[in-house]
Amino acid sequence: MKKLLAGTVGTVLALGGISVATATPAAAAVPDVQAGCSSLYVTLDGYPDGTAFVATVDGETVDDVVFDGYHTLWYDVDGSVAHDWSVVVDAPGEVDEDFSDSGTTTPCGEPPSDWFSADAYCGNLNVSLGGFPAGSAVTVVVDAEVVSEGLVDEYGSYWFGTRLDEWSGQTWQVVVDAEDDAFDRSESGVSSCGSGGEIVVPETPSALTDCAATPQDVHLPPDTAQVSYARGDDGIVATAAAGYEFPGGAGTTGEWRALGDGRLLLEWYSVVRPRCALDVVSVTPVCEAGEPFVDIAVDPPAGVDESSFLISWEGPNTGYDVVYGDAGFGHPWVTREPWPGFVTHGDGTVSPAYDETWRLDDIDLVLGASAWVDGWAYSRSYGAVWEDAPTADPCADDPGPHFSVDVSPRWLAGKLYLSVRVLNEGDSTADVSVVTPFGRKHFPRVEAGASAYQAFAVRTTEPVEGQVDVSFAADVDGEQVTRERSVAFSFGG
Repeated sequence: MKKLLAGTVGTVLALGGISVATATPAAAAVPDVQAGCSSLYVTLDGYPDGTAFVATVDGETVDDVVFDGYHTLWYDVDGSVAHDWSVVVDAPGEVDEDFSDSGTTTPCGEPPSDWFSADAYCGNLNVSLGGFPAGSAVTVVVDAEVVSEGLVDEYGSYWFGTRLDEWSGQTWQVVVDAEDDAFDRSESGVSSCGSGGEIVVPETPSALTDCAATPQDVHLPPDTAQVSYARGDDGIVATAAAGYEFPGGAGTTGEWRALGDGRLLLEWYSVVRPRCALDVVSVTPVCEAGEPFVDIAVDPPAGVDESSFLISWEGPNTGYDVVYGDAGFGHPWVTREPWPGFVTHGDGTVSPAYDETWRLDDIDLVLGASAWVDGWAYSRSYGAVWEDAPTADPCADDPGPHFSVDVSPRWLAGKLYLSVRVLNEGDSTADVSVVTPFGRKHFPRVEAGASAYQAFAVRTTEPVEGQVDVSFAADVDGEQVTRERSVAFSFGG
């Protein structure tokens, strides 16, 4: 047995774990008691403040409250057997508004209760029931496959929900098997959505990928007795014939979008996807003053902005083995990019410098760009794969001097500083000079493997940007060599 609801309106009290509230009493007290085969329902309205109420089922107190004005109780019982019940209302004062009632419930007959519901609509199958004998088996079958096997709980209730395929009507069945055959039930049907017509799926034509493809090249699916197709400004419009409906009702059906009037729209960009070749002029590794780069040049496609030009280094499984991806901000058509860094193993495999355990047979340079056509109707993409891209460090044989520069913001004692660290990666001492918008610093005789470090006070609360210029001088093969490097920075103040 399980109490479903016990409540009033007004100030909430806590008596015996039951939520009670108060309200202004009505003009006359009105009790209403309904004892069904599977529940006890009581409504008390218009009682004076401080009225006491007690309800029992099978000798057990199920509600014991003091309320003001209004109170309700809804208590579930096992519908398979009879239950003794009683209610007592004790109103304060001399006005005779006391009330009592009692009786015995009659077990639910055939059908066992009115708490059985099973339906499938728009891709959802929901099953709920109450008042059945505890332990009754409930089996849910969809298209001859059992999707759930459960038991009615100790309160006589059961609930189950699952998703169905919106693209087609599915046959479903719910079977209740109780120890007492009088409580056996079976419901079945076919899932539907909308007006109840037969579900039909629109045909989606294959996407056109030829470089010159336009919406005019799209061949509409042939009309059938169920669906007709028309060419619209924004795409293909599908209309279901009378007695038929599309899955999903007013919602989205795959790539088709509902127009809200029983029609669906397949926009042009879903079926017009022209792919063109991107002409690559050159890919050249470069070592400049000890820093490795790669120079990339392509022929700009007509009408395409360089902000869409993307570059990535990928393994054999293109699109999945993305070793170094693109930030997505675009590049100039002729650009110098920082060298990403690779490790070549003895067996010929290649790994990114950040994970030497990820070994790939080869690395390709994947280049791409795109542009929307006819407004936003569809997009034309341009792509190229530079197979077996160079992975050897172009500065591997550089004599030096070698150094690295790290520039970052740093907070010290609540103040913002520009932190600059120059690491001497060579094998001799070096003289280092650092120039920033916020000051400069010279570091004589920085030992090999040591760093020159300085934090420059920014002295502003505004966002700042600029560059740090570093001069690094060291002995290389008995000769003093000076190299300079500039590092850009940008961060909030």
